[in-house]
Parts: sequence; structure tokens; C-alpha cells
Amino acid sequence: MSDAPSTAAPGTDAPGANALVTTAWLAAQLGAPGTHVIECSSSRLDEYAAAHIPGAAAIDWLRDLVERDDESSGLVIDAQRFAALASRLGIRPNDTLIFYGDMGGRHAARALWTFEYYGHPGDLHLMDGGREAWSREGRPMDAAAAAIEPSDYPVPRHTNDAIRAIRATRDDVAAALADPAFVPLDTRTRDEYVGEDIRAARGGRIPGATHVFWKDNVAEDATLKSIDELAEMYKNVPKNAPVATYCQLGMRAAHTWFVLRHVLGYSNAATYDGSWQEWGNDPDTQIEAETAP
Repeated sequence: MSDAPSTAAPGTDAPGANALVTTAWLAAQLGAPGTHVIECSSSRLDEYAAAHIPGAAAIDWLRDLVERDDESSGLVIDAQRFAALASRLGIRPNDTLIFYGDMGGRHAARALWTFEYYGHPGDLHLMDGGREAWSREGRPMDAAAAAIEPSDYPVPRHTNDAIRAIRATRDDVAAALADPAFVPLDTRTRDEYVGEDIRAARGGRIPGATHVFWKDNVAEDATLKSIDELAEMYKNVPKNAPVATYCQLGMRAAHTWFVLRHVLGYSNAATYDGSWQEWGNDPDTQIEAETAP
């Protein structure tokens, strides 16, 4: 891909429509006024403490992005916690944010999704390839914690639910099951999907769910696959269909949501952040399961 932000999704109306950027593009933005580089990795803060992109701040995905920090919920933080997080990171409403992580960027994608959900007005970007690409290219790393002057980010008065819904709740999904056009998109492993790997009170999947493993979005070098490859992977998901991606805690699902919405231009793609942790533990929700072939 070119060094400029990707223009793969020209039809999307989401903020930061040119959301996928390269390592070279990010390198050119380091130190730019009103621009924040933010790491959100699977190791939480361990890798960040050892070395990170110079000037980058850090988000601990478990502490900062979900309702509870014990992996018992994938639900998004409330508006007050969101504003407190943005303030701690020194972010102001019109600032540009560039997220990166590791392991394909699933946690970084969830961080971006959170800021988009709360309607952050500034541009939102995800760096393709993450830490792996940056390091492989020999770009500078720094162990010093970023010097951050806290801001006073306002508590959002509304979310994108009212504008372009990018979040689906349990009730939204349950109601949508009656719509033949609705696509629950399971981004977990095949074993989780068929109900052999059980990570909640019940195993299985949301009825009618299509399965595309989130990691298949990513090439061996940790960058996203080509647009043609991704389009082929999701050819059975109609472009205009209402889609709700889900996994266990809403991290893998957020990565697939990013690919659908910001790379392939699926304007009706949302993430069900409660995901299987909520659905599989609720005795009143419908499930499907099968024996793996």
C-alpha cells in the first residue's frame, strides 16, 4: 500500500474515512501538533514499557476499554470513563489519533472503535502492520514514557448509535435475528464457532452466524491482506446488509469491524461488544451448536 492513508473505502461516512495508514505515513506525523500516537497491545503495558514508538502513549485494553477489568465483560466503558481516558492521554476533541498494536492490531482496532463510538471529531487512524512492521523496518523505538499534559476532554452527550450505529447491543442482536438480511458475523476460531471450545456457560454461536476467523484478515507480515483478498473472504456477506461482528470480548470483532467498515466500505457494519461473554452466559438467548467435522 502507498504511504498515504488508504482510500480503500471511499463510500464510508465514518470519521477518519481514510483510516488505514502505513508506517511511513505515521513516521512523518511524529511530533505534529494535535497528533497523538497510541499503543494498545495484547500484552497490555509490558511491551510498551520495554520499547514503543517515540512519543506514543499507551492504553491498557483490559483496564481502559471494557466495563470490568477481569475479562468477565466486553462491554464498552461508559461516557464518563471514556472522557477520563481521553483526558489522561492529553487528547482534545479535534486531535488526530493514530493507533497501533501487535498481533494484527485487534486491541488497537478496539481502541479506535471506542473513540469512533463516542463520536471523537478528529481523524482516527490505524497503523497497518503494528509493532511488528515498525520494528522490522528498523524504525526508532523508545523506552521513555511519553510526557503527557492531561486535557479536559468533555463527557460525550451522545454516541454514534444515533448517527451511524457502529455498536450492537444484546437486545439489538436478539431483535435483528428476525430480519433475514441480518448477518451475525462470528470472528472467533472454528472450534469456538461450532461449540467445541466453550468459553462461557454455553458454547456455540448466535443463530445464523457466518464464520470468518478474524486473523485471516492479516498476512504473514502482520499487515492486512490486499483489498481483493479481503473482498473475496467476505463475498458471502452482502455489502449493504446489517452486520454485527462478535467474538468473546469484542476485540477480535472490532478488528473485523474495522476491515469491513474502513477498508471494504460496509456502511452498516457494527460490533456487538458484549459478544459471546454476554450472549453465551445469558440463558435466555438463542444459540446454535454442532459437532465439528
